[in-house]
Amino acid sequence: MDSVRRNVRLSESLYTLKNTGDARVGIDNLNQIAGYPAAEDSCLPTGILESRKVEKDKDSQLLSSGRALRRSIGTMTLPGQSLFIDSEVSTELRNKVIEASTREGASLVDKWFIGCNASHVVCEGTSVTKYLGHSENLVTPFWVLKTSREKYVQRLIHLSADLARQLGIMLENYQNGTGTEVPDRISSGQEGQSHERKFSQMERQQLVNLAKFGVRNRRVLKMQTCQVPIRPITPSSLLESICWSVSEPTSTATIYMNSLSSEDGGEHQTPFFFDAKGDAKDSEAGFTNLTRPLNESERNQLIFKNHFLTVLFPMDRFAEMGPSSRTFFSDKGFTCIQVLNHIYSFYQENMLDHEIEAAIHTDSRHADRLRSVYASKDSTEPVIFRRIDFLGSRRSFEMLKRVNGDNNSNVYELLIRS
Repeated sequence: MDSVRRNVRLSESLYTLKNTGDARVGIDNLNQIAGYPAAEDSCLPTGILESRKVEKDKDSQLLSSGRALRRSIGTMTLPGQSLFIDSEVSTELRNKVIEASTREGASLVDKWFIGCNASHVVCEGTSVTKYLGHSENLVTPFWVLKTSREKYVQRLIHLSADLARQLGIMLENYQNGTGTEVPDRISSGQEGQSHERKFSQMERQQLVNLAKFGVRNRRVLKMQTCQVPIRPITPSSLLESICWSVSEPTSTATIYMNSLSSEDGGEHQTPFFFDAKGDAKDSEAGFTNLTRPLNESERNQLIFKNHFLTVLFPMDRFAEMGPSSRTFFSDKGFTCIQVLNHIYSFYQENMLDHEIEAAIHTDSRHADRLRSVYASKDSTEPVIFRRIDFLGSRRSFEMLKRVNGDNNSNVYELLIRS
């Protein structure tokens, strides 16, 4: 070709053909330069042309398959993603999610742990609290199925880890029915000592942030234009229709079917029943017929709308020791069962050191038992004596009565009798 173009015969020593394989690319370039439309127009040997045609067919097949693979990957909505499916997802829904996610190019993770390589966690319901703050993307099975069906990734909002952890704490509190209620610092299982619950610095900071948030919300609702807080009038008494022993679980609490108060607002009157002769008789069996168990709506009825409730608890059988106060907080107010649970938990706790030091000077057979236990214990061993045991027979619940003061007082005295 060079000789024809230059119109001169060039030396053949300038052009060396080593072998057919190495010369294939060079021959292709020569054919393109010469402008030959097809291999059969070339003057190359037939064997070389056939070998070249086979290799071109292979290249075209590889090229077409690569293009098809790229096209299929381009249509997938979750290529390169890894999904973990929560164990609480039903089997039928799990199979649908597996099929849809695999079809969209995602892989599945068998086990989940903090820091694993799962890009998405598929969960639903209350199981979301297990992954909040520990996984970047939390999605529902419906999100995966809709993404596969509509062929584009559905909307997904990410949360920072610290915000997600705060949200997880709030969800767990609401799931347990406590709202943002601050837990008691004294647990019922502690043995005679006022051990404080240990919180990490991060947990304390989260509780402080939640408390600030609640205070600001309540402040906005309470403030008027004159900047005077609105304080609702609290009821003079609480739970006066409840029949219950503070030593028994709250599930045993009942409610009076009819009012047992006198018409002039006096104390509860003991009911009388008539026998076959018409004589009036005091009957405990008949008294139980006037009560019935609390239904669900009565248990969850909001009886105190303020956020703080201070209760004065009687400490001993004959009221020689003054009452012990305990303040509770609930962001949504207090229901009937919440107040009863607080009372029950208080009396199930062990007496504290300062309570025992005062109680050994009181006069009752329960104090005698306490003095015996106190004297038999070594100074290094804690004295274990439950509050309910020191009350003796004074266990019958009457009511919570608001202490003297203004109508907005949150302080109530617990009235119990033998």
